[in-house]
Amino acid sequence: MKRIPLLHRKILWIPLGIAALLIVWDRILSSEKIRPYTETGAEYYFYNMKDKVLSTMKKETDSKKEDQKVLTFFGTSHMGEFSLEEFEKESPGLIVYNLSGPSAPYSFHNFTLEKLLSRKIPLDYAILEYYPDSGTDFANRYPLRYSYDFPFFLRYWDIFSTNEWDSFLKARVFRTSVFPPRFKEAFSRIKNPGEVQQLIFIRDILINESDKFKGGIPNGLLANTPEDKLGSESERIFNESYKNFKSSKVQEYFLRNFLKTARENHIKVVLWTPLLYSTFSEKVRSAAFFQDWINLRNKLIQEYPETLVLDMEEYRSRMKCQKFIDPHHLSGGCYAEPTRFLVEFLQEKGNLPKVK
Repeated sequence: MKRIPLLHRKILWIPLGIAALLIVWDRILSSEKIRPYTETGAEYYFYNMKDKVLSTMKKETDSKKEDQKVLTFFGTSHMGEFSLEEFEKESPGLIVYNLSGPSAPYSFHNFTLEKLLSRKIPLDYAILEYYPDSGTDFANRYPLRYSYDFPFFLRYWDIFSTNEWDSFLKARVFRTSVFPPRFKEAFSRIKNPGEVQQLIFIRDILINESDKFKGGIPNGLLANTPEDKLGSESERIFNESYKNFKSSKVQEYFLRNFLKTARENHIKVVLWTPLLYSTFSEKVRSAAFFQDWINLRNKLIQEYPETLVLDMEEYRSRMKCQKFIDPHHLSGGCYAEPTRFLVEFLQEKGNLPKVK
């Protein structure tokens, strides 16, 4: 047998051995057994659960009645709390799913919408969150690591930036770029095994809640965060996130593409804007960039006049429950009202049948 050229030289086995060792360590340090010792957030699980939601959607909608309508949320953590019980009460024929993700950008919503359509899952209403945070390059940080696949990236190869390609490819090759080995946390949890069990317990709750509520993670508790803390947090978050706000041309493209895809598939889109803590909302809405954001929405409505707009700020005076977890998030216990307002809005403007 002939020897492979060059590989018979022993010196060449050194870099190959080092590369193989690095790959092995990369896989070990990012394995499911090690991750509970090093993870610091639950974002991966929120994104990872979406395929399971899509499978549930396919199974259930294949056997739905002809007169039943299907509604799906495409948003961020602002949308995780919508009440399935309230939907059942207000519109029993409506089948509701949630494909939202933490800080999810419009490119991710395109990704999930296209997967939904490729599986021939029917969809009547897409509730698309319209808030500036989803329109930034920074918003894409989680899906780049946790979600997209090669067919999607190749389909839009000329839209994504060089930095996004770099992050995406790095996450596919080096899993420790997705699950960094945080040794400080690992040492602490080895000393205190209860911390690991607590993290696994929380992770299992998230997965079970997502299964039960079809992608949503509702929390029926009413947070009672003090007003002074909400005020100081409003100032801090605004200074950190909005003083140098810059919208993304990439995400603007995918926002338009979502509306285009919805039109082609006869899906009614509602651009939904969340209700924020009043002081925080005032600061964001008075910022210079926010008027540009509203102008963009007006242009989109001109281009896609079938698109509906539901801004929860316009419902503030009607909201009896206004308790906030933090300046961004209304308490889950308050979400019966936004759910009811959404159903009424769709019945009035979206041809959703009224309950007789």
